[in-house]
Amino acid sequence: MSIWALVPFKGAKGAKRRIGKALTAAEREGLVLAMLRDVICALAESDVLAGVLLVSRDEAAPGLAREFGIDVFADSASDLSGAVAEASDHVRTRFGASGTLFVPGDVPLIRATDIAAVLDGHAQVTLVPDAVDIGTNAFACSPPNAVEYLFDGKSFKPHYAAAERTGLAPRVVRRAAFGIDVDTIAELAVVAERARPETRTAAFLRNTGIAERLAACPPSLTKG
Repeated sequence: MSIWALVPFKGAKGAKRRIGKALTAAEREGLVLAMLRDVICALAESDVLAGVLLVSRDEAAPGLAREFGIDVFADSASDLSGAVAEASDHVRTRFGASGTLFVPGDVPLIRATDIAAVLDGHAQVTLVPDAVDIGTNAFACSPPNAVEYLFDGKSFKPHYAAAERTGLAPRVVRRAAFGIDVDTIAELAVVAERARPETRTAAFLRNTGIAERLAACPPSLTKG
């Protein structure tokens, strides 16, 4: 089975506004790039993937792709679902991919072993939800685009239902590392606690003093 990982990237500028209480705009941009690099690194180190595709029109995308020796695809879609669908068609026609694995760029705790666990036993549709079973933090699909993408921040159950409607049996895999995608201060605090010291995300949080500031935040800002 030839599965390509798809990593959408809208760009770092203006990203992660929901954590603006704790980080400046420049810090958020740096965080986004550090997390993305950790995600790409985990995927690039995986021996169960045929390739990794950065899906982005951002000016930083070609440089990031060269940095890790991966491919880049400039989509023309207006939303995440469309971008992933376009990229899925691209890897199928260009590289002969028999399946795809969507992975967001803000799950910096994942490692190559998590990728292997998700794809071990994958046949048609494998869904990996966030820690509270609301969002979709990974989505393996064989063949590409066999199921409609419905990303909206609350897509896990809709994706499960969409797979069933097409007659495919959705498989659900839960992994702690995939459970945390950083959209809130609380989630960032979890990453600051759990990230391995050698990762880019941990180094960024440590070197900028963000980790120390998070540790000192009032509980009301880092819970819920």
